[in-house]
Amino acid sequence: MKQIIWLIIGMLCLDIALGADCAELPQTGLITENTKLCSDTYDAPDGIKIEANDIMLDCGTAVIRGNYLKGTGITVANHRNITITRCNVATYNVGVYIANSSQIHLYDNALLKNDIGVRMYNAYENLIEKHNDKSNLKPVSALVSKYNTIILGNKNIDKAFCETNACNTHRDMNPCENNDFYCSPRCTPETDSDCKKQEIIPAIEEAPEGTGAVQTEIPTNEIQDNSTINETALQEEREKQSKYLMYPIFYLIGLLVFQFIKYVKEFDKEDKD
Repeated sequence: MKQIIWLIIGMLCLDIALGADCAELPQTGLITENTKLCSDTYDAPDGIKIEANDIMLDCGTAVIRGNYLKGTGITVANHRNITITRCNVATYNVGVYIANSSQIHLYDNALLKNDIGVRMYNAYENLIEKHNDKSNLKPVSALVSKYNTIILGNKNIDKAFCETNACNTHRDMNPCENNDFYCSPRCTPETDSDCKKQEIIPAIEEAPEGTGAVQTEIPTNEIQDNSTINETALQEEREKQSKYLMYPIFYLIGLLVFQFIKYVKEFDKEDKD
């Protein structure tokens, strides 16, 4: 009997110790470091926003609940290398939104009664697996997103999305593609032109030969000023040419008037005769 009592006490102490490692969801909903939420239900109409790279959000099976079918549950925008696990996200317009981000790992989450489970925009090399989706409209909506892997079991995903992403299977994809505006950590400037840094080379003013002068770099603002001056000079030249073109026209009009007056005088003279 004593052994059972001590076992129960030990289990309670263990639960208390484990619970001490968790935290309540911040009222702001902003996650900036590794965070483990306490297993609870959080009403978060504005959802959760990940605001740092290289971190993990462990919801500890907590329920993140929205204002029925409005807003977004979890947003990851302009970040990389994020892990989101054991989150139950319910009753949002969008469960998880990934934008301008890569290496985002959604693992062992449940998206329940949202209109759209996961929405992606400009998202590359993200992984969604062990994923329970009960969305109202569709599990995945994506635009300008490639090289992602999504394992949803029997869920149907748009065929167009699956042409450049792995759907319900793991397969190796080569992200080193030129001119797709994405540079993967797996690529180099030699294998992907998008990994090359675009350096701005200042214009160089050549010194006249034989003067011994040194070539000087022209600042960018001066280049812009010079282009403005050149454009103004070109416009003035065009105006001058327009004035010169008007002279023959005035001469022709004067000649016609002179001929008309002469004709009228001759006509009047014939009438008098």
